[in-house]
Amino acid sequence: MAWRKKLETFQKRFTPRQRRIVGGAVMAVWAIGVVVHPGQYLLALSIPGVIIFMSAWPPELDGKP
Repeated sequence: MAWRKKLETFQKRFTPRQRRIVGGAVMAVWAIGVVVHPGQYLLALSIPGVIIFMSAWPPELDGKP
C-alpha cells in the first residue's frame, strides 16, 4: 500500500503542464537524434516521449463525458 500512496502523490505533483514539457523535450531529443545519428535505439526515446506527452491530454478534448 505504501507504494500505491507514493505513486498517487507523484502523479499529483507531476502536473499536465510538466508532462507536456517533459514529453516534448524527449520528442525533441528524439527528432535531433534521428537527424544526427539514425538508428533503431531511438525507439527507446520516441515511445516514452509520446506516452508522457499524450498523458497530459485533457479528457474533455476526447469527446467523452
